[in-house]
Amino acid sequence: MFAMKKLTIALSLLLTAACATMPMHSSTKDTSAGASSAPAGVATKSTDAGNYILFSDPKAVRAIDWSSSIYGLNIKGTMTNKGFYPAGKIEGHGSFCADGKDWLSLSDLSVHKASDGKTPTGSYVLGCVVATGFQPASRDAVVVQ
Repeated sequence: MFAMKKLTIALSLLLTAACATMPMHSSTKDTSAGASSAPAGVATKSTDAGNYILFSDPKAVRAIDWSSSIYGLNIKGTMTNKGFYPAGKIEGHGSFCADGKDWLSLSDLSVHKASDGKTPTGSYVLGCVVATGFQPASRDAVVVQ
């Protein structure tokens, strides 16, 4: 009986050590916003972000004022030398467009119509160009690294 207890304790310690050294993330590349493979110094959660883009005026990156709410559709993230890096999903209140063939480039904050014939070269949000700015098609951004 004593040998069984010693064996159980030894196996428990071995499993604990093995689990502690095992990485706790997948090796597959996640392309959704907030991916764990973000560059150093870039927020991966919207609660850690310092900036945001309001889709009613998508050409401006604003600093987050945590003492007030952002009502309209927005995406939080970090502005880097390669553009805006989203942290999480699109948040806020507003309408989404149904067909979402246009796109907002997060690398240079330019809005492109599908009829332009261009394709995104960096991170972007799919949606529709509207008179009031840009209307996303969903709460997701496509992150390209």
